[in-house]
Amino acid sequence: MKGLRLILLLLLSGCLASGGWESLAWARTETEKTVPGTGVSELSEVDASASEVSEKERVEKIEGIFITATKTPRNPDDIPASITVITAEDIQRQNIQTADQALRQVPGTYVRRGKGWGDTLASVNLRGFPMQNQTRTLVLLDGQDVSTNYTNSFSWVGLIPEDIDRIEVVRGPFSALYGGNAMGGVINVITKKPEKLELTGNFGYGTHNSLTYYLGAGDRLWDKVSVKASYLYRYTGGYPSNLVARTASPGAAVDQTVGWQATKTTTGAPRYIIGDTGKNTYDTHSFGGKLSWDIAPGHKADFNVLLAWNEYGYGAWSTYLRNVADGSKVFTGTAGLSGTGLRFTGLREGTFLSGEGREYSAIYNLATEHRLNDQTLLKFQAGLTDQPHSWYTTPSSTNPATTYNGGPGAVSSSPSKAWNFELQGEYLWGSKQIITGGLVYKTGAAWSKEYNLLDWRNPSSKADMIRFSQGKDRDVAFYLQDEITWHPKFSTVIGGRLDWWQTYGGVYQAIATDPVVYQPSRDKTSFSPKIAFLYRPWDYMSWRASVGTAFRPPNVYELYRTWRSSTGTLYQGNPNLNPETTLSWEIGTTIKPFTGTVFTATFFDNYVDDLIYRVPDPTDPLGRDQIYANAAKARILGVEMELTQKVNSWLDLFGNMTLVDPRIKKNPNNPQSEGKNITYVPRQQFNFGLNANYWIFNANLTGRYVSKIYARDDNWDINRGVYGGYDPFFTMDTKISAQPVKHLRLSFAVDNILNREYFYFYQTPGRTYWFEVTARY
Repeated sequence: MKGLRLILLLLLSGCLASGGWESLAWARTETEKTVPGTGVSELSEVDASASEVSEKERVEKIEGIFITATKTPRNPDDIPASITVITAEDIQRQNIQTADQALRQVPGTYVRRGKGWGDTLASVNLRGFPMQNQTRTLVLLDGQDVSTNYTNSFSWVGLIPEDIDRIEVVRGPFSALYGGNAMGGVINVITKKPEKLELTGNFGYGTHNSLTYYLGAGDRLWDKVSVKASYLYRYTGGYPSNLVARTASPGAAVDQTVGWQATKTTTGAPRYIIGDTGKNTYDTHSFGGKLSWDIAPGHKADFNVLLAWNEYGYGAWSTYLRNVADGSKVFTGTAGLSGTGLRFTGLREGTFLSGEGREYSAIYNLATEHRLNDQTLLKFQAGLTDQPHSWYTTPSSTNPATTYNGGPGAVSSSPSKAWNFELQGEYLWGSKQIITGGLVYKTGAAWSKEYNLLDWRNPSSKADMIRFSQGKDRDVAFYLQDEITWHPKFSTVIGGRLDWWQTYGGVYQAIATDPVVYQPSRDKTSFSPKIAFLYRPWDYMSWRASVGTAFRPPNVYELYRTWRSSTGTLYQGNPNLNPETTLSWEIGTTIKPFTGTVFTATFFDNYVDDLIYRVPDPTDPLGRDQIYANAAKARILGVEMELTQKVNSWLDLFGNMTLVDPRIKKNPNNPQSEGKNITYVPRQQFNFGLNANYWIFNANLTGRYVSKIYARDDNWDINRGVYGGYDPFFTMDTKISAQPVKHLRLSFAVDNILNREYFYFYQTPGRTYWFEVTARY
């Protein structure tokens, strides 16, 4: 381990001192000591060039290590890619309750979370790629792919923000290193490794009877073993986020009602809000563990585990309808809209009910490093993402026997499992070149079953099976990358990855009366090359450019999940789907004209082919059935700009913007979508903020604007302020902290200070408050 740390320090010192690898000299003798809080070591005796660097500068360089863009440790200034690093300090300054919230101010990043912790649709996407369960942005936890094998989604709420050391965000296509799903970029969440005894306790309480408490402990033993364990509990009583909206028809009714609220659908058709399904409660239990062992000089092993239990439900439902005659609540039968000549029919208690859901995820990761000699480093990683429980219940909206306390309903369960194995080698060729290569094997399976329930409150009360689907896939890949410093001012990174992907074991039954369909296995091969350039004409300016391809294979849900709705519409998977592909290029610059000033700008262009989404089934004569298809070609143009300014020792400012033009260019399945905005992609995002740290106080203020997004590919969903739509919004958040004594920190936060009301499919919560106390030793 000491040899590896020496190599990393010299590597970084050489890069920063001369702009390249050519000044690297491998030291032959060393003594090292730990830099507090960094998890790496500094050297008390190094080569001549490194010894000229001050102690403070050396520590800053060590802390600047960035690994995701090239899979090798590099200083961020020497990486030819658009990158952002979010540190533990950045997270502490803001009111970050779920890890994805830490990404909201990152340029080129769209975070979708509409109703707080309980938003099961929450996800993060990069570079204007359409949002679909986060399938086009790869999420890593300590370098391991943690997406599920069912929909490639990732539950951000299970992560423990207090355990995060940093988040590395790399924007642009990265299939050349990471394979499928890295079309828009890669997000790598890196957890803390203790270097001394650490004890932390945290308690928070806020709006909607929300609370959290966190306990963490870690230590470094015998100067060889670091161990950490943590537990986080979250609960919110929630608010009525799910509204009950119904259309009305002409006709008479005995019971005339008031209390309904006239509104529209997202496309402008009239409908009415008649109630809500109750307060959306949510609770999470997360356990994190990390064990790091410095086996011998140049050899180490890390084992991580993250276990998360998430559960949501709804409180007592409400009807807004009141009988004109006596003011009583109306929620069954036929109800007239007083004074309109319209009526609601078929009302039942089930009309006002939403179901419950539960998810259990277990992520395990083993990583080892072995320094074979001064030039060669070997890494191995094995991981498992297991989701044995992932289900939700649906109360029957048509059966009069269904009530808030129970009755007929249904349950849908979709467990999945994914294994990842990777063997990587790094070779320092001379003093100017690093060659990285690796072998990857990934395999997984997912199942989906739906049952009728005798009691929707009891998911174990299964009756007959309604439908099921299942499938497996595997990916075998080889990648190779060459990093060359041609001159102190010019370097390149060239690489490519060959993936062989196969889907097999596909079986589905759309409804119980349909025959079981068995699908044959199918495979595809994809090669993803990439080349990137970095030019630094002066110390205060750098230019970068890159071009590459990326791909995304269809997941098990898109391939095999086939089901029929209560209205008779058949939603079909498609086992003949091809992988999506993109050809992308970008050019950008970073300028540091004054002390504390950093300006970055990037222009990017993505050409997307074989985009996967649902289209009308051409074999259905009624035109109502839907099927997944490689339906479209698209182009995504964009600009990212950011300015940060350290005004003085206690004040930091930042501002950034992302402008995107995401267009469907060709879509034979729906010509009306051609030229329209890609779904779930905002065209404009703006962020700004400041952080002031003075004496025992820290104050943070941020603002965020996100333009309207469309959920329909024809962009007809233009109505604002309606349930099911996605409104543009501007919000401001603040957090003020004080540390009156060394081991105690108090904070108060307000989200959505201006109390903006808008819909993000759901009704958003408005202004919220949060109090927090943290004790740390």
